[in-house]
Amino acid sequence: MEDEEQLDKMAKVRAAKKPPKYKNIHEDVKALPDDDTLSVKNVKEWEKYNKERVKELKYKIRRMDKGREKSLLEREVQNRQVFLMNIATYLDTSTWLDLFYGKDQEHKTKWRTIAYAYDSEGYIKTSEWMVQ
Repeated sequence: MEDEEQLDKMAKVRAAKKPPKYKNIHEDVKALPDDDTLSVKNVKEWEKYNKERVKELKYKIRRMDKGREKSLLEREVQNRQVFLMNIATYLDTSTWLDLFYGKDQEHKTKWRTIAYAYDSEGYIKTSEWMVQ
C-alpha cells in the first residue's frame, strides 16, 4: 500500500515538473523546433550516445593488447571526443564546427554562403583561383 502511495506521489511530482530552461545553451539553438536536425533535443541525444560510446571504447582499449585493432579504437575515441567538444561549442555559440553530424557522424555537412564576396568588377567571387 505504501509503495502505491509513493508511486502516486512521485507521478504527481513528475507531472508538476517544469520543462528545463537550458540557461547555458545559446538562444538561437533553443529557438529551433524539436524536429530540426540541429535542435537541442537531437544534439543532446548525440552527446549522450557518444559519451557512452567513448566510455565503452576506453574499457575495451584497456583490455586489449597492442595492435592494429587497438590503434583503430583509439582513433575512434579521439574522433568522438572531438565531436563531443564540437557539440559543446555548438550549444554555447550556435556555430557548428564539425564536418559531420548525426549520432554516429553519418551525415556530411553541406555548406551555404551567407554573404557573398565580390571582385573589382562587381561579379560574385567563385572558388576558381585567379593568378594576377
